[in-house]
Amino acid sequence: MRFNSVALLTALAAGFFSQATFASEISNRSPAAPAAPDAGKGAGSKTSSSAAAAKTTAAAGAGTPPASKIIKIVVGSPDRNKSLVFTPNDIKAAPGDVLQFQFSMINHTVTQSTFANPCMPIAGSEPNAAEIHSGFVPVGANQTTVTTFEVPINNTQPMYLYCAQGPHCMLGMVMTVNAAANQSFAEYKAAAAKATANVPATTVKGGVLGSIPAADAVPPPQ
Repeated sequence: MRFNSVALLTALAAGFFSQATFASEISNRSPAAPAAPDAGKGAGSKTSSSAAAAKTTAAAGAGTPPASKIIKIVVGSPDRNKSLVFTPNDIKAAPGDVLQFQFSMINHTVTQSTFANPCMPIAGSEPNAAEIHSGFVPVGANQTTVTTFEVPINNTQPMYLYCAQGPHCMLGMVMTVNAAANQSFAEYKAAAAKATANVPATTVKGGVLGSIPAADAVPPPQ
């Protein structure tokens, strides 16, 4: 069985197989060989086949959902005045999309809470919830690679995320995904500012840590 990249990330995050199996699946992939042309068919047959293929493609595409995408989010910034931010911090994502958090300088986390209890791991409020936590990701200056944390999106339920480092959550380092109209990013940030503690989760969950060349990363806000 072969999986596309988003399906692999989703299955891995759900615990369907180990990171070793994930690595094996990726390494065993090879590009498909192009189909050999059929020399026995004339120009008329080729035109007819092309028209039929075009009709089939159009019919199939009519009900095809939008292609999944990777949504890139920068975590922090070397600029001290912008170091406690997710960029962007209020996004919409569809099932099949992947959130790719790219960690900038200092030491941050991506941790999920509920709207009602910002700055607290979601497991404390909803023990059966699918939890998201990257763990602490320290980043130094002038690194040639950027650490990433990729989170597959399985539904359109609202997600409320924060940085669990020090007072970062209370200082506004929060973000929302598919926020409800009556539980917006602005309201979540305001509630986080009133929190009395900033608590990290205990286990890395809900995504896959990796890295990309710094040249391929989104420049952090300056």
